[in-house]
Amino acid sequence: MDEQSARTVWEGSIGKTPLRVDVLPSGRIAATWRVAGSERRSVVETIEQFERTVLFQLMISAPPDQDSVASEVIGAVERARVDLPDPSTLPRARRSRSRPQRRSRPQ
Repeated sequence: MDEQSARTVWEGSIGKTPLRVDVLPSGRIAATWRVAGSERRSVVETIEQFERTVLFQLMISAPPDQDSVASEVIGAVERARVDLPDPSTLPRARRSRSRPQRRSRPQ
C-alpha cells in the first residue's frame, strides 16, 4: 500500500479496537487495525468486501450501541470513492506462473 497517496477517510475505534480506513487512488479500500498487540491490514476492492472482511470482525466484539459506527465508516468510504474508479471493473493483471525447473537425471 502506498501510504503517501492513500487518503485517510475514517479513523477511530470500534469497541476497543482502533481502526484506520484509507481510500487509495485506484478506488481500493485499505484498513488497518490493532488486535491483541498485532497490527492487521486488509486491502479490498468493494464496500461489500470491506464489510465482510473488516467491519464484521470488529463489530462482533463491539458493544451493541456502536452499530451506527459501521454506517458512519461505510458512509465515509462511499463519499471518498465518488470520483475514483471502481477497481472491481478494472481488468486484473495476470500473474505469470513460474514453471519449476526440470532436473536433469543422471544417466
